[in-house]
Amino acid sequence: MKVKVVSDTLFKLSPKLSSQLSQSEKVFVKNGTEFEVISYTEAEGNHTRLVLANQTLGNNQRIWYGYNPDIQIESSPVKLRVVSDTLFKERPALSSQLANDEKVFVKNKTEFDLQSYLPAAGNHVKIALANKFLGPNNRNTWYAYQPDVQISGSTIKLKVVSDTLFKLRPVLSSQLSASEKIFVKNGTQFELIESQLAEGNHVRVVLANTGLGDRSYKEWYAYAPDIVVEGNQSDNTPHQSGATPQSVPTSTPPVTSKPTGAFQLPGFNSTFYLSEPIVPNGNFTWAEATKDGSRIPVNRNVTYGIIRIARVMEEVRARLGDRPISINSWYRDPASNRAVGGALYSRHMSGDAIDFVVTGLHSYTVYDQLNSWWGSRGGLASSSIFTHIDARGYYARWSYGY
Repeated sequence: MKVKVVSDTLFKLSPKLSSQLSQSEKVFVKNGTEFEVISYTEAEGNHTRLVLANQTLGNNQRIWYGYNPDIQIESSPVKLRVVSDTLFKERPALSSQLANDEKVFVKNKTEFDLQSYLPAAGNHVKIALANKFLGPNNRNTWYAYQPDVQISGSTIKLKVVSDTLFKLRPVLSSQLSASEKIFVKNGTQFELIESQLAEGNHVRVVLANTGLGDRSYKEWYAYAPDIVVEGNQSDNTPHQSGATPQSVPTSTPPVTSKPTGAFQLPGFNSTFYLSEPIVPNGNFTWAEATKDGSRIPVNRNVTYGIIRIARVMEEVRARLGDRPISINSWYRDPASNRAVGGALYSRHMSGDAIDFVVTGLHSYTVYDQLNSWWGSRGGLASSSIFTHIDARGYYARWSYGY
């Protein structure tokens, strides 16, 4: 989201007449200036409360009040529409388990701009409102019951979680000149076009709106532990609702059974079998990873990716009580990825991403139970019908919006 100044103005620390404020409580902002904002809400005296995303003004302040006639808000591309009278909740629990001050009634057909949204337990969605505070505690973060809301649009946000340096090359900061790096403060947020793992535990990021440095560069390298990425790419819309998941047996087949489906993997001399588990004595087979042998890895690195995420899935299965898991999608060659509506740089093409369904657990509950455990090791996401996990090597979270 952006705010554009359309007339020379003063940003203020409180929504009052400028004559009522000291010099330290206001700052001049020139006509034509633009800012990325995290959120905006109506305020007193024909003002709007703005939370700046990636810079501060005055005495390092992010929260300012703009006079409405002097600013123009470009609203969030992500919209929430309430489709049934509902309660927004402070926790993803049954409304009967919450005190009155932990929930707020929201009427059917109410609409909000969203900063972000993510899956949550109990078929809820965790939402951050961009343009409204609700309830007695003036909160903008709530949990909504998923069947009662519709969410449209997408955006990707990078959040800096520790003071860091953005770099023009993925190397140690001591190897870079002053012009090749820029300090970015904890709490700063940017809208992204894309992100990808790079060398040296860095993430290559392409900023959507704001360039940084003397030349306003938009492509930077960030140190992976210092950032989190949230939100779904607009091109990442896998249409798997009609797919038949590949079922997984409740126990591993006896080792005495004769393997079937012989095939070769690039870079390996051994013969592999579709019926055999990828991890010795494991629960997931090469047939599931390769869609019954129709998607053979294109190179050795993809094979290693498949093995890497297969080991993860054995941990996932154990964490979820050894429930049977069905695979919706694993490795995809580029043509298959395009055909199902996968993201341009989908981890499925690297072999280390899986969309899956757990017997007896809603996909949002699966997401909730894996979230803190998976941490910054990779991506985690859910639709209402499947959960996604990948081993990209940095923190990424999103919801598919359906």
